[in-house]
Amino acid sequence: MSIFRELVEPKIVKVLELLLANKSKYFHLQKIAEDAKVPLASTFRIVRRLVSLNLVEQLTIGKMKIYKIAGNEKTRELDALRRKR
Repeated sequence: MSIFRELVEPKIVKVLELLLANKSKYFHLQKIAEDAKVPLASTFRIVRRLVSLNLVEQLTIGKMKIYKIAGNEKTRELDALRRKR
């Protein structure tokens, strides 16, 4: 994932690595920001973009939204890149 790190904004890589490392776990936006050490506003922007790209699944429970990495071909390829480093 070294070339990937050079091509993609570091904050996006941190969020993706957190979610890929915890594939079955759902996260609240604030927990993603905290664990990835990315500001909350940036995390919101990044996660919204990842949802629109179908890389992250969003589950709404009442007014709360939680997120986890999607289980599709795109995320499997990203995970393979992450593991190659």
